[in-house]
Amino acid sequence: MNGRYHHIFREPEHADTAVLLLHGILSAPQYFRFLLDDIPQEYAVSGILLEGHGGSTASLAETDMQSWRRQVQAQFAHLSAKYPHIIIAAHSMGTLFALKLAAEHPQQIRSMLLLGVPLYAHLTAYGAFWGAMIGAGLKPEPQEPRAFAMRESFSIRPDRRILPYLCWLPRYQELFCEMRRVRGILPRVTVPCTVFQSAKDELVSLRTLPLLHADPAVRLHVLRASSHFYYPPADEARILRAWRKMLRTNGSNQGKQL
Repeated sequence: MNGRYHHIFREPEHADTAVLLLHGILSAPQYFRFLLDDIPQEYAVSGILLEGHGGSTASLAETDMQSWRRQVQAQFAHLSAKYPHIIIAAHSMGTLFALKLAAEHPQQIRSMLLLGVPLYAHLTAYGAFWGAMIGAGLKPEPQEPRAFAMRESFSIRPDRRILPYLCWLPRYQELFCEMRRVRGILPRVTVPCTVFQSAKDELVSLRTLPLLHADPAVRLHVLRASSHFYYPPADEARILRAWRKMLRTNGSNQGKQL
């Protein structure tokens, strides 16, 4: 396993609130580094590394969506048995798990910060090109911030062979099925959700926006300069302001913003 990518876990004594971090496919809990410093020290934190992540291409091929769902559900059950208040921060595929938890356990989740919710997928030429280059081991320069952020979020060891990546096709088929399933349960979500979608997202279709906007529990923000993995400083600061507000309130504020 790649030492850069690992579980994040702390359980301070007398905590009554836990933060659950749910990362996207091919990523890791370390994606949420920019959120960690603002989490109060008296809060418990659990960032689970999903099975098959942080390792080889073969490791990802050998797991499946059902295993990831079980892993998320088990960690949520552990936290909800110990802490009366749970806050969720999720990115990409992790937001699908978060929305499912919110539909099933609305009384146990205080609020959610969701980044890049993929209710519909759309692969851009930029995303396909840099995804292929990063998968083959190319390391983009920081001067290409969108690609650099994509590489930093990629927790799988690169492999120049094509066959190992073809073995991932069932995982993506399962992911598309999960998107469809969550589109169906979205109207049942009543937990306050602050959602940030990126106008330049390489992987998520803008068709997602009307569905999110129609949910009264969702406060929707569209980041005009951001991509799926990269947030320019001004957009990152905007996310952090919402995150800090969520951490210090009971998450009851609802509304909409486009």
